[in-house]
Amino acid sequence: MSPARSSTELPATRPAGRVAVLLPCLNEEATIGSVVGQFHTALPEASIYVCDNGSEDGTAEAARRAGAEVLLEEERGKGRAVRRLFREVDADVYLIADGDGTYDAASAQRLVSTLAGRYLDMVVAVRRSTEPGAYTLVRRFGNRLFSLLAWWRCHRTVRDLLSGYRAFSRRYVDAFPARSDGFEVETEMTLFAASAGMAWDEIECLYFARPQGSRSKLHAFRDGFRILRTLLWMPAAAAGERRLGGLRAAVLVAAVTIVATALFLAMNWLAVSGDPEPVADALRASLEHPDRTLEDSAERFNDCLLSLMALDRGGTLVERTVSPRRVYRYTRPQRPCDALEQRLSEGAVDDSDYLTVFYHQYWAGQRVMLQWLLPPLGVDGLRRMLRVLTFGLLGLGFFAALTRSVLLFTGREPEGGSHESDGDSKRWRENLFQAIALAALFLCLFLFLDLDRRAGSFTTGASNVLTLALLIAVPVLGIANWKPGRQVLLFAGFGAAIAYHELLFGSALIGLACVLLALATAPPPAQATVAVARDWWRALYLRCGGAYASCLSAVFLLRVVIAEFVFQEPVLFKFWDQLTHRLYGASRSSIHPDIDPFYASRPTVERFLERVGNNLGTVGFGSSAVAFILIGGAALTLVAGTVFVLQKRRSLEEPWRWLGILAAGWCVPAWFVVFSAHTMAHVPVIVRLLALPYAAAAILIVGVAVFGRRSVVIGNLGVETGEISESES
Repeated sequence: MSPARSSTELPATRPAGRVAVLLPCLNEEATIGSVVGQFHTALPEASIYVCDNGSEDGTAEAARRAGAEVLLEEERGKGRAVRRLFREVDADVYLIADGDGTYDAASAQRLVSTLAGRYLDMVVAVRRSTEPGAYTLVRRFGNRLFSLLAWWRCHRTVRDLLSGYRAFSRRYVDAFPARSDGFEVETEMTLFAASAGMAWDEIECLYFARPQGSRSKLHAFRDGFRILRTLLWMPAAAAGERRLGGLRAAVLVAAVTIVATALFLAMNWLAVSGDPEPVADALRASLEHPDRTLEDSAERFNDCLLSLMALDRGGTLVERTVSPRRVYRYTRPQRPCDALEQRLSEGAVDDSDYLTVFYHQYWAGQRVMLQWLLPPLGVDGLRRMLRVLTFGLLGLGFFAALTRSVLLFTGREPEGGSHESDGDSKRWRENLFQAIALAALFLCLFLFLDLDRRAGSFTTGASNVLTLALLIAVPVLGIANWKPGRQVLLFAGFGAAIAYHELLFGSALIGLACVLLALATAPPPAQATVAVARDWWRALYLRCGGAYASCLSAVFLLRVVIAEFVFQEPVLFKFWDQLTHRLYGASRSSIHPDIDPFYASRPTVERFLERVGNNLGTVGFGSSAVAFILIGGAALTLVAGTVFVLQKRRSLEEPWRWLGILAAGWCVPAWFVVFSAHTMAHVPVIVRLLALPYAAAAILIVGVAVFGRRSVVIGNLGVETGEISESES
């Protein structure tokens, strides 16, 4: 930025032409007359326009008496008044100021001369106050902070972002969109000048205290928020837009995290403060049922635990709102099913015989679901509802995708060699890939998720429904083509929902991998070039996957911090203690061996192999042989697909698509290696996660087949796939 020069140094190579002074006003009867007179003196040839912005005093009459032309804008807001003035006034140079007498009218000639003499599009008056109280410390600090953010957005020094004393060229006014309604209009002016490549500068001018009888219309917090929102959301310089993406996404993720946490705590407060007897009656009816739907096996064990938490009334209401609690017998391992049955039959669990262990990261959302849905539906009814939702969504997604792929495949592919037909052919293949890949994804989830048992589980049923709903929504709603902010909000919200239903560890990983696989099937913009498609894929993956993972992590950390303050106990240490146990099998110092010997002991390879054998029957329609074939096929395809993508990475049109598929597939094997102790201790969860590498392998096969040109063989699978032709790359 060039240093400010005095009017004597300005080259007078271009006449200013017609000059218009614009004064937006609200209730400035005490000052507007003198302000109009001062500008008449400073710019005798200028036309002066006052926009009365819904004043309740005699502002308009005072302005007319002083010789100004008055425009009326009944809807209040400085931005609306500026918009009206820019629309109605015709001039070559526009000088805008306030009608409160705080700006130095004698500097008007210098602003106009600077604009005309240096061929600028905007000149901003940097306020320099010599009077005490003219510029309060709070507003000075806010302006400095906002100006610093504007420097980051515009890539140049901004000394006074919020100055309302400015001169503009006709070219600027004709192009300025004027979208702002309030005091953020000055921020919009500066950002527009930067984004449109306008030439502009700042010069110092005097700034005076408000005269007696004049009152500021600025509300510090409300208008400060609107200015900040404008700074973060409006486009500025191109490089600034790239740097803005991370900050904007972080703000959206933080907002979703705070809103989700507040909503959860409010709902949990209502749930835990309610009468537990309706829940107890529904559980008693279930225990008396001949089939005993509450029993100690697999997910039913966790369902008993959740039911016990729903009935637990120990501790203060605040403590129970922040965290569910896990109850154990102190003298020997206590199954939640036994504790639940004893509580229902005897009325309560004796606190002297049981120890409550706070679990700050698990099963919050399900407790609300039990409190509200269990009494009217009963245990069987609630499980039936979860099963219907799960299998209904799974079947809907599979058959819709399969039907679309059949219709596309039986239809005629565009023929001919013209540029248009090449584009039509590519879009046809994109749509076909999306339909077949989604059908393969839903089929893989059906084969591996052990839905017969887990669809009706209180712990996994809700997260299954959320994930399946997202998979269907991505292609149906065209989410991949939404604006970035809406994408971040959606996937951050999905992360928060998963975090509050079943945070660690399986559902979080399933959610992330399914996000990547769903995005992999989304076709890029129809007219995208190769370079645009590459940037589009990278941005889509990083934005959506990052929003999901960031919000899930943020929700978890916020819950832990809140619990830490409420309970005044080392919650973070307990989480780290559990994490190290899951990573490499370290004994848990935060749980007494007599309370939970399963967690306190080190898992063994023998126990792992035994549990693998017992749980393989849940994969591949209950056949261990089919399960081994499917798992082996998935492993071979992932290895071969990885080699293929790495070899052809320079010639692939959309490398980020294939990298996203491979990331979804390899996340589960990587999980096996990193969480070795957890793998051995929780085989049922790990078997459930096997859907992800198989789904990634299936989509990879579909993709290279649909986009192939020359047949090759991938690995040892004998599956015919293809290589992208040179013309496509």
